[in-house]
Amino acid sequence: MASYKKTFRHTLAAKKELSMVTKQLSDKDNTAHELYSLKHDVRHLDRLIGGQTKKPEQVQQRLIDFISKNKFNVNIVGIEDVHLFADDDFLIHSNQIELEGAYKDLVKTLYDIEKYFKYSRVASTRLYSKKNYRNNTKMLFLKIIFQNYENNK
Repeated sequence: MASYKKTFRHTLAAKKELSMVTKQLSDKDNTAHELYSLKHDVRHLDRLIGGQTKKPEQVQQRLIDFISKNKFNVNIVGIEDVHLFADDDFLIHSNQIELEGAYKDLVKTLYDIEKYFKYSRVASTRLYSKKNYRNNTKMLFLKIIFQNYENNK
């Protein structure tokens, strides 16, 4: 019993403390890895939803450039001003553009914008027609709403 009190007790206590510190260290390593993984996921999601826009005012200009450079057979009828919405976590920039043309041309334009235009994401689309009573024809329109998200912190 005397040898236990003098040597083994301290050795067992040191071993127990060593195992506890080793477990805490491995938990901290896992936490650092999880934090890196979460940051990577957030960057990926920002790219998917159009986050981290440096200059949201340029999105409209880049969209007009994209449409004109690709020579779509559509007419730009209207562009709304940038709409801003803020909540506790995000600042949301919304852009609207209205196009006119034939059905196939509008759908092709929408497809190419969704697939290749990387500065913003399509949030909503609406196809509708209006009748022109002067020449008794129907005109087809496409309204597209784009959104970008930024952290509001």
